[in-house]
Amino acid sequence: MREVLYGRQPVVETLRAGRRQIFKLMLAHGVRATGTVDEALALASRSGVPLQEVERSALDRLGSEAHHQGLAAEVSGYPYVELSELVEAARRGGEAPFLLLLDHLLDPQNLGSLLRSADAAGVHGVVIPAGERRR
Repeated sequence: MREVLYGRQPVVETLRAGRRQIFKLMLAHGVRATGTVDEALALASRSGVPLQEVERSALDRLGSEAHHQGLAAEVSGYPYVELSELVEAARRGGEAPFLLLLDHLLDPQNLGSLLRSADAAGVHGVVIPAGERRR
């Protein structure tokens, strides 16, 4: 399954993480390669990810409500793992499992904030219901 990620920071974080296959990076004509955009282009180049320059309107059509900031990436689906794998990984590290359990997320925008906080707190993994994975 392929997905499109929109926005400079989500694209850069996905390139950094290396968990997903990235099929192509799409950059709107006229976007200057400075700051985060420059970082995304450098990471993509090092990873052999093809760059496609597109009209801004093409990015607009990909996602009607997405704020793409002139940058998007076509990627594979997120590689989820089973709960047992999270628990076992923590135990292999000699630690008690420290997990964040989420259910009934009403605002998908909050997921990013929760994930960043969990990472800063040293959480081993985040558990979400299978139905929440499609948002």
